[in-house]
Amino acid sequence: MCAGSLGWPIMSKPTSGSGPIEYVGKADRRAASQAAGSRRSSRSGCLWTLLVVIGFFGAVIAYIRLGGHVRAALLGFACDLSACSAAGMTVAGWLIVTTPAAMLLLVAALWNRLAKRGRVALGTATAVVGLVAFTFFPGHKRDLSDLVKGPGSEAVDGGILWALGGAGAVLLFLLVLVFVGRAVPAVDRHYNTVALVGAVVLMAAVLPPATSRSEPTWVRAADVFPAELTMNGDHLVRVAATEQRGCDGVLPDDKLLNLRNCYLTVRATFTTDDSDAVATLRAVLYADDETADEVRDGLPRGITPVGVTGDSITVLSTTYSWVLVGAAGHADGRTIAADERPWVVWPLRQVSYHFIGVQGGLLIAPDPSDEIRPRTP
Repeated sequence: MCAGSLGWPIMSKPTSGSGPIEYVGKADRRAASQAAGSRRSSRSGCLWTLLVVIGFFGAVIAYIRLGGHVRAALLGFACDLSACSAAGMTVAGWLIVTTPAAMLLLVAALWNRLAKRGRVALGTATAVVGLVAFTFFPGHKRDLSDLVKGPGSEAVDGGILWALGGAGAVLLFLLVLVFVGRAVPAVDRHYNTVALVGAVVLMAAVLPPATSRSEPTWVRAADVFPAELTMNGDHLVRVAATEQRGCDGVLPDDKLLNLRNCYLTVRATFTTDDSDAVATLRAVLYADDETADEVRDGLPRGITPVGVTGDSITVLSTTYSWVLVGAAGHADGRTIAADERPWVVWPLRQVSYHFIGVQGGLLIAPDPSDEIRPRTP
């Protein structure tokens, strides 16, 4: 006889996971998992907060301790790359502002599409670029010219200021675009694209006027030395003017001037109506005054520059970040008599004074009553 026919209830076998004990166990595991996730989220939040704090203090320390070295290295690289041209140094200043802004745009555009490693790499690169740019911004009671020094520094200052002006125009454009998007649905739908294109156009638009109006760096021979130079009543005529990258071929031993990295060399040769003397000046550019002084101190006395023939007098000196190698002699190369020395060196002194005046922004003629004096008073 079947049990069902007696009216007894049929007890089915419990299925897996359908019992109250199993249900409670699942609930406990879900609660534990949520708690663990909450703890991980809390630890992650604390870690990011700690990284932000460390990054902030790291930026301050980098600004104080390493800012000078970072600025000098970056400006030296720009000067070496562009031969310290006004346009090149202006672009370098423009890039100091534009590069971190471009990195931030990349972060905004790519962050959600990158894997964890990609985010770490992009975030690290953006932070480094931002810290480098941060070292160029003056603090309290300091001016930009106090931070940016060396060859082409004024052009770099101009590039930074023009780029900041472009960044201000971009911010204004984005603000206006928000209101336009509310009135024009098509603009609102393509806001990111319009904003990106507009920002790029505005930042690029400031570069041509920045380079055309930049301060001259006075590192081109034709800019520094005029075709004709009048000084102390004498008329000097330029017969040669060139410049070259580096400083090879200035002295017989290239290692002397290459003791430290030299950016370029400016050369000029002048004749004078005061006598038959010929003055040749070679000016070698270094990163700063201290470097130029160090190189000058290592030059031996009595050395004759390359290309000088016949009897000559060599004069070695420094002005600002330049090492000056001058040579004076008769046009025909004949021996310089002792009583001829003052007026043979005189045109070289005039050319040197002109060069120093151009670099310092104040032209002063040499005193003709000194030991070095003109042949015709």
